[in-house]
Amino acid sequence: MKITYYCAMSRDEFIATEDGDVSFLDDLDMEESGGGYEAFFATVDGLVMGRATYDFIFDYGSWPYGDIPTWVVTSKKLEALEGAMLSVVGSLDDFLGEAAAKGMQHIWLVGGGKLASAFHARDLLTHLSITEIAIELGSGIPLFSDHRLQSMETRSAESTQRKGYRQLEIQLAQ
Repeated sequence: MKITYYCAMSRDEFIATEDGDVSFLDDLDMEESGGGYEAFFATVDGLVMGRATYDFIFDYGSWPYGDIPTWVVTSKKLEALEGAMLSVVGSLDDFLGEAAAKGMQHIWLVGGGKLASAFHARDLLTHLSITEIAIELGSGIPLFSDHRLQSMETRSAESTQRKGYRQLEIQLAQ
């Protein structure tokens, strides 16, 4: 199963400020500058995210991902947003079993950094598609809680400079 961590980060590898603010992304027009979100989204047949990422989306107020199957890895109960096809799982193994049983081929790891590190530690993360914004946050929620991007072994890596950001496409070695 292909699992892609697709997200945006600051130059110093933070995906949000300490309090979860992502307003540093507000002025970025990904589609106008060729970011490829629509093309990427069309390739995935399932989503997985951690509880904090789900809570961020929940606070936003509406489900942006249509009827695509979604797993939230958490040990706590959660309220489902209208329109979301959610499964709550307590572990990566539970997620993997359910996703395999549904025949998932390409999963988007929506976030966050703790879950991404857990996937990477078990060699489950296969691809990274990262939009690097030309800003330094200095602190915040890291891309990976327990790893640094520069220390990951890669099979291939491509970097494309776009208007206002750099797009990184990385296939991890496993």
